[in-house]
Amino acid sequence: MVRELSLTPKQEEVMRISTYEPKRWNISVGAVRSGKTFLDFYRIPNRILAADENGAIALVGNTEGSVSRNIIDPMRQMFGEKLVGRVKSGGMVRLFGRDCFIFGAFRSGCADKLQGLSLSYCYGDEMTTWSEDVFRMIMSRLDRPNSIFDGSCNPASPNHWLKKFIDEGVKNGSVRASRFTIDDNPKLPESFVKALKRDYAGSVYYDRFILGKWKCAEGVIYRDFADAPERFILKRVRASDIIMADVGVDFGGNGSATAFNLTGYTAGYKRIITLDEYYRQGIISPAELERDFVRFIKKALRSYPCLRDVYCDSAEQVLIRGLENAARKERLPVEIHNARKGDIGQRIRFYSSMMSSGRYRIAAKCVNTIKAFTEAVWETGGTDRRLDDGSVNVDSLDAQEYSTERRMREILAAAR
Repeated sequence: MVRELSLTPKQEEVMRISTYEPKRWNISVGAVRSGKTFLDFYRIPNRILAADENGAIALVGNTEGSVSRNIIDPMRQMFGEKLVGRVKSGGMVRLFGRDCFIFGAFRSGCADKLQGLSLSYCYGDEMTTWSEDVFRMIMSRLDRPNSIFDGSCNPASPNHWLKKFIDEGVKNGSVRASRFTIDDNPKLPESFVKALKRDYAGSVYYDRFILGKWKCAEGVIYRDFADAPERFILKRVRASDIIMADVGVDFGGNGSATAFNLTGYTAGYKRIITLDEYYRQGIISPAELERDFVRFIKKALRSYPCLRDVYCDSAEQVLIRGLENAARKERLPVEIHNARKGDIGQRIRFYSSMMSSGRYRIAAKCVNTIKAFTEAVWETGGTDRRLDDGSVNVDSLDAQEYSTERRMREILAAAR
């Protein structure tokens, strides 16, 4: 059964204007959970039904999987499988009587899939995560007389290529940009909004994900931690409070260090605590690495027998196999995995949120990780990249992030 149409005042305004006075480019930019994507669940069917039959239809996101999760699956729940099919191999899906292409746009090679297409309609999800090359290819493919593009994203740096495109398009009349703030969605529970504002307070993400502003990432990354590290440091950790533990491993080399970080979790993920660390600069032999790793894991297991999983930098498969063999030889009850190594921005946002909400703590003996969080800064030039030129310790940060990366969604969800 189709869900009854129920839009917020902001959604109604954008829906009305983009339906009766559409531009070639209609892009919603703004806060997380502000309702900009939910609006598109109703706008997309209208566009597909009105689209030129001589042109193709495409839905584009960071990856094909993210398009399915963010757009196709929710629409199927709303409109049913007869109107919203399932994505087939090759990236095709049947939507409202039309065969539609599904593309990922996170890297320039994805643009090859668009060659030869003539698009009458395209929808874009998470546009600030795209490769600019893919976006430029889409521009060239929207070649029908009434081709239309709808899209949405969270804002990034004011220097982002998409911001420049939007600004130029607004000036020449080809783009309609709609800005959403978190307060544009009155349907969100007040407690959730307060928690979200608290989580992003004091960081660049507050301006972007709460206020919906394009904001530079500059200066110190973890402002809460850098301003008052004593708020996060524990002189003593009760082992009985830790119900699960994981280790992250970052391998060193020229100009970098090898780092192991042991992270523990209290019940319900109420606290995430860095319990112990290993940090050694320079190149070490595989034998030394394996010896030090075994020592670190044995020490961790004596205090925290709940330790089960180790996540390693996946770029070093030979070294990982060495750790696996060493762990097997010593009969260590741990499983060694490749770290996910997802988007670094997500990892940074996770720890910013944990710090702002008071859920992150670190043992006083972890001096290298404490210093790393204190000194972490953004690259200059308005990018969203963490400075990694050898002048600051990012190795401990990588190891710390690897240790929690596979649990991030669960941990964030536990606070809601």
